[in-house]
Parts: sequence; C-alpha cells; structure tokens
Amino acid sequence: MRFADLHTHTYHSDGTRSPREVIDVARAHGIEIVSISDHDNLAAYFEIKSYADEQKVLLIPGVELSCAHAGVDVHILAYAFDPLDERIERRLARFRETRQTRGRRMVDRLRSLGYRVDSTRVEQLAAGGSVGRPHVARALVEAGHVGSVEEAFDTLIGAGKPAYVEKERFRVDEAIALIHAAGGLTSIAHPTLYPAHEEIVPVLLDAGIDGVEVLHPEVDEASRENYSSIARFRGKMLTGGSDDHGTVKQVETLGTIRVPESYITPILDRCS
Repeated sequence: MRFADLHTHTYHSDGTRSPREVIDVARAHGIEIVSISDHDNLAAYFEIKSYADEQKVLLIPGVELSCAHAGVDVHILAYAFDPLDERIERRLARFRETRQTRGRRMVDRLRSLGYRVDSTRVEQLAAGGSVGRPHVARALVEAGHVGSVEEAFDTLIGAGKPAYVEKERFRVDEAIALIHAAGGLTSIAHPTLYPAHEEIVPVLLDAGIDGVEVLHPEVDEASRENYSSIARFRGKMLTGGSDDHGTVKQVETLGTIRVPESYITPILDRCS
C-alpha cells in the first residue's frame, strides 16, 4: 500500500521549503503520493512535476483556496483538477494580484509605523507565488524588527494588529464550481480550526464540498472519528495531510501524517 500527504506548502506561498525538498523529505518518509497545496497558486506543481516523476512520486495537482463562509475564513483544498485549465489560471492570477496589493498595503502601514520593510524583498520571498503575511513577517525578521515570524504576527500583522490588512476570499460556491468544472475534487482543510466547526463542517459538505481532511496534526482522534462518520454518512471522501510549512511554524510536520491510498481513491481515479 502506498501512502500520501495531500497538504504541503512551499516558498511559493507561506512555507519555507523548496518544492524539491518537499518531494525529497516526503519520499524519505515513505510517502509516494504528494500534493503541494500552496495558497492560490500552482507554481510549485509546474516547477517540480518532472522531478517528482523521476523520483517515482505521484504529484497530484493541488491548491488551497481561501474562502468565506458566514463571516468565517474557511480553507478549501482542491485536488486532481486539470492544472492547465485556463479558467483556474485566470481566477488564481486575479487572486494573486489582490494578494500582492495586500502585501504592499501592509508594507506601507509598517513603514508609516517606522518599520523599514521593502515591498520588493517581500515579493522576492514569495518566489513568484502568492504574497502572504508570512513573507511580510520574514522580511520583518530579516530587517531585525522582530525576533521571529510568530512575534511579527502577534505584534504587527495578525488580525486586529496595527499593520493588518483584510484579504479577499472566494465564495464557497464559486470555489466548488471552479474546481468541479476543471474535473477536480474539494475537501475542507483542517476542520477543527474553525470557530463552531461542529456546525460549519456539515453545512459545507452539504453545500457540495467533496470531502473533509480528517488526518491532520490539529485534528484529534475524537474529531477524526466524528468527521469521518459525518462524511461517510453523506458519501463524502476522507483526505489528510501534514500541512507542513517548513521552518515557518515551530514544528515541522512533513512525514508525520501518512494517508493510506485507500482513503483517496476518488482523487487517484482522476489521476489515472
């Protein structure tokens, strides 16, 4: 049996690993199926697809979409869609533009507060992918204004902090329609991280999302069993992944979640 990790990040969004490192570390942990689910972009997939093939790692097209549901920021994982679909590329390109604008606005706010941060450096840290707050945080660390990414969020760019700028989000129905039109499937990311998640998850599944991420470092055993039952009752799939961000977070999780391939048959069927 093969094992999968369908939730990883690289420096093309808010992680620190290169796409090649993700493949190498996953393979070292016996993981042969990987999806790099960077936020709102597919740069890592196109960068590393041929290398993954050489290493006998099945690389599944993936992306993590930031969505809004009843005022709550919800993340939807998308898998096994056509990565060359022009509708997806156009929509993600527009979304990346809004992220870039948001990053520049945060830098402007920081500079007005006396923190010398350069927008060009922030965009360099994004490596051609989606600009996000972790890139701003890393620029703050590099400039010596804060001691860590966590400190940057806690004091300056977290929600409600002086340099925070609200971000654009997909509508849930828009995200589902976009991915389904390109032949893909969707799953609710890290379900236990949302307020009132016991109410939100069933509503999202009933809205047309195809599955839920039950294997995740932040999903405890009781919640895993609960959401597995809820999903199966509705005929939905189960997914999982480490949500690894490299050194951005205090714990590196790549290799800690190994999803049996039997969980993700609907995704694999679309990749055959």
